[in-house]
Amino acid sequence: MRQQRYTTENVQGGLSIIELMIALALGSVLTLGLVQIFSSNSQSFRLNDSSARVQESGRIAADILSRALRNAGFFGCFPINPIVNNLDDTDGDYDNALHNFRVEGISAESALRPAGAVAGTDFFLVSGLRHAGTNISTTAQVNSASFQVTSAGNLQAGSIVMINDCANGDIFEVSLIQETGGGAQITLVANGNDGQPGNDFSANSPAGCSDPDSCLSAIYGVGAQVLQAYNELYFIGTGASGDNALFLRNSAGATVELVSGVTDMDVRFGTGTVESGVQNWVDADSVSDWASVIAVEVSLMFESARDNLALQPQQLCFPGWLECDGDAVPYMTASDRRLYRVYTFTTALRNRI
Repeated sequence: MRQQRYTTENVQGGLSIIELMIALALGSVLTLGLVQIFSSNSQSFRLNDSSARVQESGRIAADILSRALRNAGFFGCFPINPIVNNLDDTDGDYDNALHNFRVEGISAESALRPAGAVAGTDFFLVSGLRHAGTNISTTAQVNSASFQVTSAGNLQAGSIVMINDCANGDIFEVSLIQETGGGAQITLVANGNDGQPGNDFSANSPAGCSDPDSCLSAIYGVGAQVLQAYNELYFIGTGASGDNALFLRNSAGATVELVSGVTDMDVRFGTGTVESGVQNWVDADSVSDWASVIAVEVSLMFESARDNLALQPQQLCFPGWLECDGDAVPYMTASDRRLYRVYTFTTALRNRI
């Protein structure tokens, strides 16, 4: 029998401990590199995504507020005589912030501050009229608070409207809408029945009105406009996420979250005349006559939803009209490492100028 001989050439060799350690070291270096690249890309994505969201929120909030301010004080063809508010201010549902329509179009009196506003943040209220979905006008002479109009628009029972003929204006609550003429016309009934808050016509007695309990302050002719009145209040409250957000309290008294991530709002008011322009910029407490306000400047601070984006807490110059220098006008330091942005804009009240 032939014996097989083994030599070093045909013996299978294994990895030595040194070779194994070198392989593990190289693998660890590659793994750490991949982890670092992934972490860096993930952080860049989080930063870019948060920055885009903050910028988007800034554009949306600035657009909403600037439109509200530009349209403030629109009362149609402004009456020569003072506007008469027929809403019942003795009713328990009467709310000064909702039912006292300010012909100046703007106010931020401390008494109007909503209960849900975050302490230290500003707010403002705008008043005016808007079309109720379509142009609505009277089809016959109006000698009482029950009259026919060309279209119902989106008016309904409980809507607060103003009838206006450029000489006079009456504000009242619609208590009933009656369809007539095959739906082509409606009759707005605004009697003294209890509503929210209902009407009180007792102070009105124009010549030619047959029903003293439902007389408006004047007799209106054919073609008098009917517009929907509103009071809208904008403020910073606590949003659904638990962070601050921009809110609207609408004419019905309902509170609506508009834009999340708005952590603060500062407002100042430009007073002056059409001829002189803005003479002074003051805060709400320093406005002695709201009719003198012709412009508003708003500064908004936004924060990202994610934390740990910045390498360290940011330093911010807020409100935006300050010229921070670190000494006489110091920067404010954020309390966390979220991404913060400040947006500031100025809007003229075009119905005041």
